[in-house]
Amino acid sequence: MSTPALIGVAAFRGRYTARRIQFGEDPQVLVPLLRRIWTDTFGRYTDAMAAALLARDWWSLAVNPKPRRWDRHPPVPGLGYPAVTEDGRTRRGSLREDLDGFDEWLYLLHLDQRRLVVYEATVHGRWLRHSAHHLDPVEDLFVTAPALDNGGPEMTVCTVCGAVDEIDHVEVPSMAGYGHDTSTSCTRCGSSLATDPMFGDHLVRKPWPPHTPTTGDATDRTR
Repeated sequence: MSTPALIGVAAFRGRYTARRIQFGEDPQVLVPLLRRIWTDTFGRYTDAMAAALLARDWWSLAVNPKPRRWDRHPPVPGLGYPAVTEDGRTRRGSLREDLDGFDEWLYLLHLDQRRLVVYEATVHGRWLRHSAHHLDPVEDLFVTAPALDNGGPEMTVCTVCGAVDEIDHVEVPSMAGYGHDTSTSCTRCGSSLATDPMFGDHLVRKPWPPHTPTTGDATDRTR
């Protein structure tokens, strides 16, 4: 479902700079689209992508936007359809701000990590972190896959060992004074992703299959 959203760049201590997408999409649609734009349009150059997104407001994003006779401005190749706004300025805000009720999603690029963090507006008028994604999907530790029986819930799959729904997740208020610290780990292989609002993400991929001790290793430990 298309809903107003913000897209921009994360800054220090929960600040951000963003532009509005009038006809935005939920993460299931927009995250894959942004990955394609990052790869196909900007050759994986995250800074250039961020600068282009912050140059204007948007009606919608698209990899191959086609000219439409009712548009006041031509589409931006490889990026989408620009929108005409009253002030034409970027929006500067904070994850702790009171929301105005118009925007449903906030997509923030973390330039140094090549990651996209998604926030959703809550009924209490606050931003709540929804999910975090590498722009390169190969770097994602956990992915969501369709249910095997077509009618069941989606599965969470560890990309290291292939474990399905064997995930521990802990979330607590952050000592940074805003947001939350989280830890998500695979109970099979021990790979984990820890996040906090000040320092970002820390990903650990454990060896898989696990190291099997050689005969010499086993003998050494028995001495």
